[in-house]
Amino acid sequence: MKGFGMSLLTVLLLGVGSLDAVSQAAPQGDVAKQFVGMWRLVSWPQRLADGSTRQEPRSVSYIIYTDTGHMCWVAMDPNRPQWKSATVPTESEAASGLRGLGAYCASVEVHASEGFVLHRVEIEKSPNRVGITRKRWFAFQGPNQLTLRVDAAELTPPVVENTLIWERVEK
Repeated sequence: MKGFGMSLLTVLLLGVGSLDAVSQAAPQGDVAKQFVGMWRLVSWPQRLADGSTRQEPRSVSYIIYTDTGHMCWVAMDPNRPQWKSATVPTESEAASGLRGLGAYCASVEVHASEGFVLHRVEIEKSPNRVGITRKRWFAFQGPNQLTLRVDAAELTPPVVENTLIWERVEK
């Protein structure tokens, strides 16, 4: 894939099974091709049931979509406390580190005419989430901005809307 070191993709996609280029469910390949690349999180607003909004604390994030029908996402809270020992965290420090991190890799189905993409999770930080399908409603604002809105069925109260706004990473 142009613009990416194969070693980075190999590391991120290690263990992810192959899938036909984007998926038989997405004959609208032009839209699927718009996803391909690396994206940096710009904003992650969440609207709550009381009408207020907040930003998700895992504000440093990247998502990569490949031309092989896969994706990987990783996010962290940049304000996680540092460990006293770089190699041997306490139980509390290790738990804090995990709470402030999100990551998964998945095969991808783009449903262009319906406006959503499915992420079929193959690798996940939480073993209980391997095998689930995550649905994201998408919109492109030009070639370099992507909005992904988490499907309502996946939201946990008090969150009633969860939207990730991405910008394409360029050289």
